[in-house]
Amino acid sequence: MENYIAISKNSKEILNSAHLLQSVEVNALISGEAGVGKKSLAKYILPKAPLFKAKNLQQDIADNIINLQNCSIIIDKIENITNIDLLINWVNENGIRVVATTMKDDLNTKLEELFSITIELPPLKDREEDVKALTSKFSKEASSTLDLDLIVPSRLMINISNNAHSLRKSIYFSYLFETIGEDEILMFMENYMFSNMEGENSYKDFLYLLEVPMLKAATKKYKSQVQMAKHLGLNRITLRKKLDTHKEFLDG
Repeated sequence: MENYIAISKNSKEILNSAHLLQSVEVNALISGEAGVGKKSLAKYILPKAPLFKAKNLQQDIADNIINLQNCSIIIDKIENITNIDLLINWVNENGIRVVATTMKDDLNTKLEELFSITIELPPLKDREEDVKALTSKFSKEASSTLDLDLIVPSRLMINISNNAHSLRKSIYFSYLFETIGEDEILMFMENYMFSNMEGENSYKDFLYLLEVPMLKAATKKYKSQVQMAKHLGLNRITLRKKLDTHKEFLDG
């Protein structure tokens, strides 16, 4: 059975609903942003059901090459269905139970009517306890995959801008970062700049790559702008100008 992590209060309530759906023969729609666990929850509800990408399933139905009856299936990204009548007729004629995922808030009315219940998954920023559990899971996964010692949680770089997708990526990067030194960092920057260098103002265009991480690190380490200016060797007016220039990056 798919392991759906539910530590936070709202996730536990969702998991209780999913548990009930395991024994109730109704169609269910799971909505939410990318990376919030929609497919994991669908597989928790229907652990033995085949999973179909919506576009591929529609094509298989149209080509009459799929032979399923009186069973349950998972449809991923059901908003990509363009021939809605074709899908609905196939579902009804063959006694198919559907658990589907979507990233859209407003599906076509006919599609919405196919489902008796909708479960909306919140983003990870609203599920602090889940983030901690997922961080631990991905950390153990990265340690095993990369054959490296476990990193203490305080040294992990956490990014949940794209929910679990970015979280897993940032955890793996944390482990890779432990193995690289100054030469590798310079090589990465050189390759990035080489691939993206264009125009006649490249020095200014790439300056943020140096200044943003330095300002972020100084903010974490020294807290106050007075101490930041002192240790960075800048006067406070210059520091404030740089903080304002890179505000978009620093607020993220």
